[in-house]
Amino acid sequence: MRPRKVALPNPNHLNEEMLVKFAAKRTWPEKASSWEHEGDADTVEAFAAEFAAIEQLPVDTEMVVMSKGDGGPSTQFLKVVGTSPYAFEPVEPGKQAPAPAASSSDEPSQEQEQEQEEDQPVALPSLSPVISMLWYMGKVAVIATVVIATLAILISYLKSWLA
Repeated sequence: MRPRKVALPNPNHLNEEMLVKFAAKRTWPEKASSWEHEGDADTVEAFAAEFAAIEQLPVDTEMVVMSKGDGGPSTQFLKVVGTSPYAFEPVEPGKQAPAPAASSSDEPSQEQEQEQEEDQPVALPSLSPVISMLWYMGKVAVIATVVIATLAILISYLKSWLA
């Protein structure tokens, strides 16, 4: 009888199974519109440290890290509190950096915050790709019209010459 081949588990495959997929983006002071970094890591803190090191995030920068684990997606909001090595503390979603010294009444500061949120300019998408595409399409239309007209004239001369 032949000895049977037994497949041994690949140690690298075991490490891949323990890793969880994560995605991260900044939320304060600059708010990113899409996920800035995606990858695999053992823990949320390890992935946050990797993201912070790649983006060279300063202290007091807030970020959101989403894990795409087996239990479904979960998010965690973190704030950079140290940079060498990177250290993080959890923060509440929607809470931004500490507010400046509180005034005698909180109501005006809340109104000011609402006004600031409303007054922030809305970023418009860049129109240069659209303009470039329209310019290119216009050039193609002009060239196609000239070529078709030239061929029509050439064919009419050929017909009269051959007839």
